[in-house]
Amino acid sequence: MNQTILSGRLTSDIETRNVGEQHLGKFTLACNEGDRVVFMPVECWNMPHLPKYLGKGSKVLVAGSLKQDQWETEKHEKRSRIVLAAFRVEFLSPMEKEPEPDSGRTASPTSRSGRRTRVA
Repeated sequence: MNQTILSGRLTSDIETRNVGEQHLGKFTLACNEGDRVVFMPVECWNMPHLPKYLGKGSKVLVAGSLKQDQWETEKHEKRSRIVLAAFRVEFLSPMEKEPEPDSGRTASPTSRSGRRTRVA
């Protein structure tokens, strides 16, 4: 069985592109492992909604399977890397959005307690 579940933060915004009729999203996940950080490349096929809700620093839980990419350089050197091919991505903390420009209101939003609340 080849199933992996990782939790961590995106190290950058999700890179997207179309491959034929399919959609590919790529990002690197930074996962804490004791006193060190492990960086895992992640590929997400046909999840075009992810960049809308996730960006650099977003915390996610990713479930998928490990796959090994292999290639040869122009100098005929063999290279390989392990990639997490995600089949599920759960949002643990969405990307912080910039506040909307003020629409002419002079008062800041407040909660029931009268405290200022952040508009997201």
